[in-house]
Amino acid sequence: MTHTFQGGVHPNYMKAPEVPISVVTPPAQVVIPMVQHIGAPCKPLVAKGDYVKLGQKIGENPAPVSAPVHASVSGTVVAVEPRPHPLGDMIMSVVIENDFQDTPCEDLAPLTEKELKDPEAILARMREAGVVGMGGAMFPTAFKVRSGVGKVDKLIINGAECEPYLNGDHLTMLNFPEQLLKGIELVRIAADVDKAYYGIEINKQDAIDLLNSLHPENYGIEIVPEAVKYPQGGEKMQIKAVTGREVKPGGLPAGVGCTVVSTRTCYAIYQACYEGKPVIERIVTVGGSAVDGPHNALTRVGTPLGYLAEQCGGFVKDLKKVVLGGPMMGICATSLDAPTIKGTAGVLYFTEKEDRMVDDPQCIRCGKCITVCPMKLEPVFMYMYYSKGDYENLEKYHVMDCFECGSCSFNCPARMPLTHAFKTAKLMFQAKAAKEKAAAEAKAAKEAQK
Repeated sequence: MTHTFQGGVHPNYMKAPEVPISVVTPPAQVVIPMVQHIGAPCKPLVAKGDYVKLGQKIGENPAPVSAPVHASVSGTVVAVEPRPHPLGDMIMSVVIENDFQDTPCEDLAPLTEKELKDPEAILARMREAGVVGMGGAMFPTAFKVRSGVGKVDKLIINGAECEPYLNGDHLTMLNFPEQLLKGIELVRIAADVDKAYYGIEINKQDAIDLLNSLHPENYGIEIVPEAVKYPQGGEKMQIKAVTGREVKPGGLPAGVGCTVVSTRTCYAIYQACYEGKPVIERIVTVGGSAVDGPHNALTRVGTPLGYLAEQCGGFVKDLKKVVLGGPMMGICATSLDAPTIKGTAGVLYFTEKEDRMVDDPQCIRCGKCITVCPMKLEPVFMYMYYSKGDYENLEKYHVMDCFECGSCSFNCPARMPLTHAFKTAKLMFQAKAAKEKAAAEAKAAKEAQK
């Protein structure tokens, strides 16, 4: 039995899974940022002038919450310096001049049959291959799975892919179904659970039928068809849909005995364990009215956004905005020189046509934002307190529980910048907490000197 969550919206999904996967020719230079995950940034392991092979580890940090990065081409390192990052700011990166030979690094051998049944071997390979949450969160997967062992009784695989435009997960299901099932089985073994539940929205019925035809029960997997509703792909929404359990405000999935892993992450785990291949590429959906699309492009990590557009036919209309991910939760890129990273599921090149912003929007108190919030929040009041700078009440109205799905902004007839406001408010709370922590540490240090 499947469940559902409160609220949600039904945008124009603009999907095109019928467009076959195309392979983007790697660029003459790739830019590999040392930050492609939540957690401690990697430190470069190579220097200018070094020769690197395809798949060679070029950045690492031994901190528990981190994930190494690897070369997505073979060639010569021409720079180790800050470069534009797709999430903003200048981030230390390794720039590799592509020799177009794809000379492979053989540091990661496929796991043996025995190791493929060993949770520790699988977790170690997840870490070494740089596997992160490729649904967009980019949390290091080995740490996530390991931290749930003994606490989690439900492993949920997220196959909703509810964001408009994006097709990568759907195409992974259709093109690599057996490999995907084996990848899910590996996660199940590593998580020490007997069964995995694969939640897939029913607008992907062809994928559901294909996966069921391969007897997923033999891998310890049950396919769970889900209603089509955004944001079905949110972790808490997936947990509700599959188990009926609800993650309380401020809580984590493990608190209700669940771990959620994305489709593309499971396929990356298959590649890491069965093929000895680190995370160096992914399917990127390229769309938006500024390009002649859509395209479902197999793209190497480190491919500049401008080059990606060129490889997909170039710009056919004046570009106004580049969105990384989907239009609901995606963020704006600040430079076409910024590269794709492990979490880049889509790149949308938008013109004025897609712009919904208006000058001086005014709330009309209609309450439509409240009816669609999947977290049962009250955006109309949250925005009012944000506008007044009343952070005490903002906190009382649980602004930190907003996961910025964009449903409220989508449903707002006045086009209020609700999601942006809540994102800004959360950043301000985090900055305030960091400032208070630093002040407390400084006071403690001063007291210790007396």
